[in-house]
Amino acid sequence: MRSISERDLAVLIPLLARKILELKQELSEIETRHDARADGAIKDRMQIQEMLAQYDGILETLRAEYEQGLAEGVNLPGYDDLTRHIFVKDD
Repeated sequence: MRSISERDLAVLIPLLARKILELKQELSEIETRHDARADGAIKDRMQIQEMLAQYDGILETLRAEYEQGLAEGVNLPGYDDLTRHIFVKDD
């Protein structure tokens, strides 16, 4: 038995995907700064990389749960529909 409903997952998945995107952008900004090799920047990068690894793992677990619900006939948007707008760059 699932501990969270597919409807709740449909809300949580885009939020987590957005947070992952923000962390990736933050990491990219740190890596392009002139002081990227400073101790503080290195520590920040390591922390963000650890969070990204954790969040990516959580997102994959949530995706599997959500897709299992969809396979069982839950009438909700597909996983890609939940995250497509997050990973599209604004022009």
